[in-house]
Amino acid sequence: MDYKGMAALVTGASTGLGEEFARQLASRGCNLILVARSEDKLKSLALALQRSWKTEVAVMPADLASADAVQRLITEIKRRGTNVSLLVNNAGFGIFDNFLDAPLQRQMEQVDVNVRSLVTLTHAFAPSMVTARRGGVINIASNAAFQPLAGADVYAASKAFVLFFSEALSLELEKNNVRVLAACPGPVATQFFANMNPKMEAKQMDQPATIVREILRAFEKGKKVVVPGKLLVRLGTLGARLLPRNTIARLAAGTVQQLNRK
Repeated sequence: MDYKGMAALVTGASTGLGEEFARQLASRGCNLILVARSEDKLKSLALALQRSWKTEVAVMPADLASADAVQRLITEIKRRGTNVSLLVNNAGFGIFDNFLDAPLQRQMEQVDVNVRSLVTLTHAFAPSMVTARRGGVINIASNAAFQPLAGADVYAASKAFVLFFSEALSLELEKNNVRVLAACPGPVATQFFANMNPKMEAKQMDQPATIVREILRAFEKGKKVVVPGKLLVRLGTLGARLLPRNTIARLAAGTVQQLNRK
C-alpha cells in the first residue's frame, strides 16, 4: 500500500501503541491527525515527527469519553477539509476490577472510549474512503476479545464488540476496496499495564514497535483479523475457541486475579 500523502487519524496518539503508529505511519509518508487528551505530549510528538519526516501533523486534543468532544473533533476535521484515508482507532482503557467494585461512571466511560467513540469516528470517516475506493480502518481490539474476563468484565466485552464489529464491517466494505482490520494484541509494554499488581515482567510483554509493524503488515495484506506478538498469545486465542466456555472463563478469571492482586 502506498501511504504517501494519505491523511491518517490516530487516536490515543500521545503514548504507547498510538505514538508508535504515528511514528511508523509518518515514516511511510502519511500526514497525521493526532488525537489524545494530553495536548503537550501530542505537540512534542508532532514536532519530533515533523523534524524527522517532514510530514504534516495536526494536533487535536480531545477526551473521547465525551460524546460532545468526539462530535466537535469530527466537525473540526471536516471544517478543515481533510479527507481521512486511514483511521486508527487505538484509544482505549481497561478497568481490571470486579464489576460491582468499580464506579458505574468509570465503567461507562470505558464503553464510551472503547466502543462508542470508535463506532462514531468510523461512521464519520469511512464514507469518504468508500467514495475514493481507498484506505481503511484499523481497530485495536485485544486478545481479551476472545473470552469473557471476570475481573475485567466490561473491558473484555468492549473488545469483543470491536472484534465482531470490525469483522462484519470488513465484509461490508471490501467491495469498495476499503480495508478494515481488527488487531488483537496481548500484553504490550505500555502505560496500560503500569498499574498492575504485581507488575508484569518485560519479557512477558511485546514491544510497541514490534506490534505496530505486525499490524501494519497485516493491514497491507488485507487481513481482517490479526493477533500480533508472541506465539503464546496466539495459542491463547486458539484455546479460547476450542475449550469449553466455562473452562476458558475460569482460566481467564484466574489470570486476571493474578494481575490484579491488591
